[in-house]
Amino acid sequence: MGKIKERIRHRFIQSGPGRQLTLLRTNIILLVALLIMIFLMPVIPFEVRILTRILLILVAISGLFAAEFSRYTFRILFVFATGLISVIVLGVFFEQSDLLRNLSFSLSTLFYILITIALVTHVAGSKEVKSSTLLCAVNSYLLIGLSLSMIFVLLELIIPGSFNIPDADENEFSTFLYYGFVTLTTLGYGDILPLTPLARSVASFTALFGQLYLVTIMAFLIGKYLNTKKQDS
Repeated sequence: MGKIKERIRHRFIQSGPGRQLTLLRTNIILLVALLIMIFLMPVIPFEVRILTRILLILVAISGLFAAEFSRYTFRILFVFATGLISVIVLGVFFEQSDLLRNLSFSLSTLFYILITIALVTHVAGSKEVKSSTLLCAVNSYLLIGLSLSMIFVLLELIIPGSFNIPDADENEFSTFLYYGFVTLTTLGYGDILPLTPLARSVASFTALFGQLYLVTIMAFLIGKYLNTKKQDS
């Protein structure tokens, strides 16, 4: 397993000729997978779970190679991604297993939180603003919304009644996906409301963090871009 990780890391992570092109392609794949998951999954029948599994695997793999991670960070992400993919594949053969379903969702949430932190750190620490850096910043924002949406789902599962959900249907994930991004962007239609103190705290954090991310990351990118232009001139 150790040799496999090192070969993968040497092939995709180390800097070298064509590295920026690889990062750009990987971020494009990650962006497409996230957009499909965010915008198309809510309108697809809940019974069509194979597409969800494919998207989860695609996000996990592309997220691993979307940035230049340190050796330690890559090992952590690799372990979680491998565990997540293994559970997803097992879920195909044990469709009715609630344990695997809950484990898959929990691992997905944890992995998305970790990959989001890693990507945001990568963007903030980038010395130059390139196309892959901009895409990575966009993907980080989408992953923030996705991660927080999944946290809302876990909160409702752990503390039922944390949110008032009108016309609740079987596809609860799509409902919270919508609520997560509406809250992150501070759009706030008000059709879904947090009812418990913890739910309100998480909702407030989501709205505040969404705005702080945009302001902070834009300041980082513009500052680095102007610095690069100044050095070139």
